[in-house]
Amino acid sequence: MQASYATDVPAAVDAGLLALRLAVAVIITYHGTEKLFGWWGAEGLDGTAAFFARVGYRPPRVMAAVAGLSETAGGVLLALGALTPLATAALVGTFVNILLLHARNGLSRRRGGFEYELVLLAGTCCVALAGPGAWSVDELAGVRGEFGPWGWVSVAAGALAGVGVSASRTSGDAGSGKPAGGPPSAPRATAAERVSAVRRRLAPLWRGLVGATALALGFEVFARLGPVDRQLLPPSSVILPKTARLLVDAEFLGEVGHTLRAVLTGIGLACAVAVPAGLLLGSYALLTKALTPIVESLRSVPGIAIIPLLVLVLGQGARMEATLVAFVTAWPLLFNTMYGVRGADRVAVETARSFRVGTLTTWWRVVLPGALPLVLTGLRVALSTGLTVAVAAEIAVGTQHGIGHVILAASHAGFHADVVFAAVTVAGILGFLLNSVTEALSRRVTAWSTGEAS
Repeated sequence: MQASYATDVPAAVDAGLLALRLAVAVIITYHGTEKLFGWWGAEGLDGTAAFFARVGYRPPRVMAAVAGLSETAGGVLLALGALTPLATAALVGTFVNILLLHARNGLSRRRGGFEYELVLLAGTCCVALAGPGAWSVDELAGVRGEFGPWGWVSVAAGALAGVGVSASRTSGDAGSGKPAGGPPSAPRATAAERVSAVRRRLAPLWRGLVGATALALGFEVFARLGPVDRQLLPPSSVILPKTARLLVDAEFLGEVGHTLRAVLTGIGLACAVAVPAGLLLGSYALLTKALTPIVESLRSVPGIAIIPLLVLVLGQGARMEATLVAFVTAWPLLFNTMYGVRGADRVAVETARSFRVGTLTTWWRVVLPGALPLVLTGLRVALSTGLTVAVAAEIAVGTQHGIGHVILAASHAGFHADVVFAAVTVAGILGFLLNSVTEALSRRVTAWSTGEAS
């Protein structure tokens, strides 16, 4: 029986992946054809464009067509198991965008929440990371095994696209699940006003591109002048093409995925511990006084000092990196949560108490929303710190995977400076993307906050 079960496991997994693909694909293709062609009794592209205009997508008809095409094509490709990374990237972007549209309404779908999109997003991510299974066009074409880390890339690219599209929305009736109805909207902005709004949104991007270009040119001139040997300090014209090649190298992307998994796992652990602890310490002064010496002592311990202990206990793999990241990033999350709780609206808290609202409900409905801007600020700090710590640990320990492993290997194997600098550049790009996503999420989730988290 045991041997038979072991033999049946791969077939069962492939069958499960097929069922998951078809379930998600049927649902999303149904909605895509509703948007594009008006099938199943829907209003078609015109009705979708009217809804998109009401919730702030510009230009509404183009965005409606893009949404319908993404859903229909992504659903068909997912059902077939063809070009799975592309299909899952399109669908992840779609679900993230819809989820953010309904985020203010909470989880419950009865109140226009995002539980439905969350389930579809989770299913799509499972297919992206596990692969389409043996019963797929990708398997028949012989390319399924070549995707490797592209699953992580498709999830990340889709999430970034979804956040970007959501952030580009103008103010509208966000969170309403109704495609029509409601009070009449304000007069449409003129074309000049819309162009001006787009320019204002793109201004930070253009400034960033100008700054990056100036930095690259300055580095190029400095390296060409020759104060340092070019074998040790290559110019930008060597580093940037190498960076571009690494970004399409499946093996290197696998190393990036390893580092990113360690960072996100560590920060997830830190959030699970530090945010509840911050709520407690921020709410009870006696508890804060009792634990302050311990917290300050642990906070003063450098992360690099505990690496030998972690290696001894957990080995040199991802568990060691995730634990180290969790230890280092717990402190900004803990203290930002504490300060956010202490700065919560005392009138609202006292009002909740006067109505005999339970402590947990008060924390969830009053205290935590008030502290959320500072908590998200702590998360932004934690992401950048966690990435730095993870790469440093990979270099210090000499792990067999990760961006740090690539840097260390290139340093020892004849010192390929172009690979070293290109890997460092990729790490910087990854940090920038993580910060941008968190910042966009923070603006979207805490749009009601008039204060600026420091």
